[in-house]
Amino acid sequence: MTSAPRVSILVATWNCAPQLAAFLDSLAAQSWTDWELLLLDNASTDGAAELVAAFQQRLPNGPQRVVWSSEPDAGIYDAWNRGLQLARGAYLSFIGADDTFLDAHSLGRIAGLTATDADLITARNAYCAPNGRFLRHWGFGWQWKRMRQSMNIAHPGLLVRRDWFSRVGPFDASFRICGDYEWFLRLPPELCAIHTSDSILQVVQAGVSHTRIGQVYAETFRAQRRHLGAPVSAACWGLNWAKYGRRRLIGLA
Repeated sequence: MTSAPRVSILVATWNCAPQLAAFLDSLAAQSWTDWELLLLDNASTDGAAELVAAFQQRLPNGPQRVVWSSEPDAGIYDAWNRGLQLARGAYLSFIGADDTFLDAHSLGRIAGLTATDADLITARNAYCAPNGRFLRHWGFGWQWKRMRQSMNIAHPGLLVRRDWFSRVGPFDASFRICGDYEWFLRLPPELCAIHTSDSILQVVQAGVSHTRIGQVYAETFRAQRRHLGAPVSAACWGLNWAKYGRRRLIGLA
């Protein structure tokens, strides 16, 4: 491609070829095609490189639209930071290697909203248990007051203008789980944001952000203390644990 795509999709991978294959199939089926894909791999040894090479051959201009970058990294945020240097799109979308688009028009529904030139475009996702049981549709629009308490926007699949990374910097790769939350706390309250209630992705609720709750809340506290101060972060820490206990009681955690 000679012109820059509207959307750059960044996916961090590490020995997850079967899940990646399902994501690639769902991406290839999308009716909206003004995208590039950056696969930021942590030196996988499971045949992912061959899988991606075959995928490139399936697509019109595939070798130009799909970037395979495989080298040892220090985790998902280190990988995504590598992708920031390679991405050409006006908007960036960060998607998990085990996520899939819900239908052939999912990407188009959210990407079409880039016509507004909003800084941040959020949506919902459909969250499922590892056994496939549907749990909930979840994801809220940008609200600074709610964001201070906890991550309340669905990060997988949202769109953010790439130039915000030039303004506030890349992800802090010292975080292992909540580096995206820390990054969003750097954004101004008056951010130009829009939200759609459509669900874009099917997300399996099985990653470290769902299974290592203690580490999640420890990193959340660290991010809040950095940006909001100790008293606010301490209050949010207690409230988040209370909310998690409620989700456990009703089967959503």
